[in-house]
Amino acid sequence: MYMPKGKAHNHKEENKMTKMEMMEKLYGRSEELEKKFDAAEKVGDAQTMQACRDAYQELVKEVQAEGEDFGNMMRLYSDMKKHGNSLLDLSGTYQEPEKILKVFREFGVKEFTFSSTWSSAVQVAWQFTQLGCKLKGMTEIYGSGQKFMSNEYERIPAFLFSL
Repeated sequence: MYMPKGKAHNHKEENKMTKMEMMEKLYGRSEELEKKFDAAEKVGDAQTMQACRDAYQELVKEVQAEGEDFGNMMRLYSDMKKHGNSLLDLSGTYQEPEKILKVFREFGVKEFTFSSTWSSAVQVAWQFTQLGCKLKGMTEIYGSGQKFMSNEYERIPAFLFSL
């Protein structure tokens, strides 16, 4: 069957992508839209700005269509990239470490950091080890807080785990 170039979306090819590759691709599209929007904003191009907003809403719908786990992983991946880290970081409070690790395994995550400062953080870290993760030690990552009067993120300590 002949399909004009650029007219059809090849879902078969997309299905071959891993979930992590899909996330990387979607994040790349998001970054491109942000740059395009910023450039349009500088020159007052309202039409391009709106086109970027519309395209971003479509991207959000694509992420949502992949399900809650994909959306959560997309958030972790975006935070990792935005902060300049090389591994996904868990920084909040987590009541279901089993579920998190299941999702990480589905996405092919081999290592992650855990920088939670919640009172239950040590117990959760212990649960990670009891669920098969290896505590490789501690490391320093860029957290979500920015240095005063700077775009640079503050460095914080984190546990380093492998799956």
